[in-house]
Amino acid sequence: MTESDESACEPVKHPPNEYRQWLIAAEQKAQDDFDKAVLSLSGGALGISFVFVKDIVGPDAIVEPVLLLLSWVGWGLSSLAILSSYFFSHLALRRAIRQCDDGSIYSNTPGGIFARITGNLNALGAVLFVVGVCFMASFIYVNLSSREKQHVRQEAIHPTKPATNSSATPSTIRKAQ
Repeated sequence: MTESDESACEPVKHPPNEYRQWLIAAEQKAQDDFDKAVLSLSGGALGISFVFVKDIVGPDAIVEPVLLLLSWVGWGLSSLAILSSYFFSHLALRRAIRQCDDGSIYSNTPGGIFARITGNLNALGAVLFVVGVCFMASFIYVNLSSREKQHVRQEAIHPTKPATNSSATPSTIRKAQ
């Protein structure tokens, strides 16, 4: 008998119940922290983008406003996905409690479809946040590049006057003659 055959015959050891409960609590806290982080980042990104448009772009024409709109949609949908995941998480916990009460927790996925929906919404929220960041980065790049090109064109049309000697006033020029 090989060593792997011997280990296959040994009973599976389960961790102590306290440790298992700690792992469950840690997982729930980590998920809650993740949801809060994505929600905060999406909301903050929306706010920062408004400030960027107001203070950086200002009264100048906005170039490719669809990129800005898509970033806002990405962050808005990210927030919606995370808020929805809170709701479906609540439903999954209720279902898991019922499954514990009727004994079906051992034969069915705890929380059922609601648990799967919650996981998918969490992942979707994170992906949509990143999509919003990508669109916003593109928007910033396009608009700052446009401002730089416009500045270069204005310099070519209206070159700055050469610096003059400030100490040479008309009276000093007459005296020198």
